[in-house]
Amino acid sequence: MKAPLLFMAIALPAAAEISAVAHPESKLPSGQTVVWTPLFQASWDKLNATHGGKPLKVEPPNGLISRLDAFSWKTESVMPEDHWKVWSGPPTDEFLTKVNAEAAKITGEQDGPFQLGDRRPGTVVVFGLLDRQVTFRKVLHRSRKVPMTFRSGDTTTNVQYFGVKGDLSKEFSDTIRVLAYRPSENCHALQLLCKESDDTVILFRPPAGKTMDFSTACEWIRTWRKTWTEDIRKGLGHDDPTLHRLDEIQVPYVKLDAKQDFTSDLSSLRFYKGEPEPRQISRAEQRVEFELHERGARARATVSMDDPFASAPAEPPVYPRRFLYDAPFFVFLWRDGAEWPYLGTWVGDTSAMKRF
Repeated sequence: MKAPLLFMAIALPAAAEISAVAHPESKLPSGQTVVWTPLFQASWDKLNATHGGKPLKVEPPNGLISRLDAFSWKTESVMPEDHWKVWSGPPTDEFLTKVNAEAAKITGEQDGPFQLGDRRPGTVVVFGLLDRQVTFRKVLHRSRKVPMTFRSGDTTTNVQYFGVKGDLSKEFSDTIRVLAYRPSENCHALQLLCKESDDTVILFRPPAGKTMDFSTACEWIRTWRKTWTEDIRKGLGHDDPTLHRLDEIQVPYVKLDAKQDFTSDLSSLRFYKGEPEPRQISRAEQRVEFELHERGARARATVSMDDPFASAPAEPPVYPRRFLYDAPFFVFLWRDGAEWPYLGTWVGDTSAMKRF
């Protein structure tokens, strides 16, 4: 029987907060781990479909809303079949029960992950779920005695890793593809084939010193995947399209749980055709859990959005005040813009007052 997969705890420096972006063209925060999943895009598309299409007007102009509305993709070919779903409906317990029951069938768990937020009448609630686990066609090897030195900026950290090297590497020639290898730029990309349908795991190290967003990285990978061919004539050279003897792979174990609130980024008013009042997002939350290890990878993401009619501006708090001139006071006559008043009076007693 195979031993259970264990993650051993080791002392690491305090990590920066894990961040997330809602769109692949968003700039990535420097020095942070960042996640992106098109589940958020699928949830946004579901929201627009519920309103009958994209908004006619957005006030004030909002860059993120514009990018989400303009994004074009083939959802069914991108998302893993039967392992994701988005829902939209009213903020009722009946709708929540239905969504959680269907979500539980996807995750294989007893309960669903969602909760209601904004229950105001007219609110549209959107939920999204992605739950997928993939297994490499061949299990890679855990390094049990030697750490990997991971460098980020000026910081170096010893971490656990998995991979393969030496003569063992040739055993993965039919399951690991070399999409790119540019040693002069410290740039390379690998495609690890998985047992599940056409799923793969792709690892991409961009050129040293080059900053990319998710969109740019995906464009590079798309190009390499289109041009990849299994050419046995290349032998064991630097351009061999498959892993070969004496190649070495080192990949750090990754395990994260990233929560992100996009509400403030989507706060502009959205005006839809046929709706009397504009809409304004009151909740846009995303959670991503991800693991990468020698056997494969697991991803789970959830999105929750509330989209009520925009509330009228809240009335400011009222503080009752009392302006009682029942003690000596000044009176001035003063023109607008003048440096001095043209009459001033100090009312120090009742001699100038009318009696009752």
